[in-house]
Amino acid sequence: MKCGVVLAGCGTEDGTAVDEAIITFLSLEKAGVEILCVALDKDQYEVFNHQTRESAELEQKRNQLTESARLLNKSVNEIEDICEDDLDFLVIPGGKGVLKSLSTFEDEEEQFRVNNSLHRLLVNCFKKRKPLGAAGEGVFIIAKSLKNVAANLMVTASGNPSERLSIVETLAIDHVPCEEGEVCVDKTNRIVTAPLLSQFKSLTEKNANIEKMIEKLLEMV
Repeated sequence: MKCGVVLAGCGTEDGTAVDEAIITFLSLEKAGVEILCVALDKDQYEVFNHQTRESAELEQKRNQLTESARLLNKSVNEIEDICEDDLDFLVIPGGKGVLKSLSTFEDEEEQFRVNNSLHRLLVNCFKKRKPLGAAGEGVFIIAKSLKNVAANLMVTASGNPSERLSIVETLAIDHVPCEEGEVCVDKTNRIVTAPLLSQFKSLTEKNANIEKMIEKLLEMV
């Protein structure tokens, strides 16, 4: 069994949250699932200094594919080269950089668009009945991509600020509030989503959410 894991770089502010990615990898490995990391071969939206908590100089550039390879210390596949038949299900861990680099959210907010190649992969996975999962910011990528494809789509965006929650309503998608440790399971559309996981939460608390998300996805494969 093989799971595609969508990455956007290394670091929660400008890429994928490292802890969420590692917990996702660990949960999949414990379940005996082969991991297929995928990312875009393009620059991140920005480069963020996680030490000073400030954006780096504008002239600094980091490639999402190159930076994502740091997370599992192995090569990452370009999203453009992957199709739905290459995997059994797909997961998008969270991180602020997920929205910034995989979509136009940072500049267009509720009118945002998901990267074309990623949008294609998600829609094709959905049409082939391949389960999809996401945590935190990754939920918005799935919700936007499937807005006009999935009927009665249900997701959770709990933990996000109110302005983001309003975007879920704008998309006319059912929002299911979830407490910490809970996930939203849309059995009809074969989608499992987890709330935004605060960077201040312990690894143990984050592990409970992500492990449950993987568990529910595996039940659908």
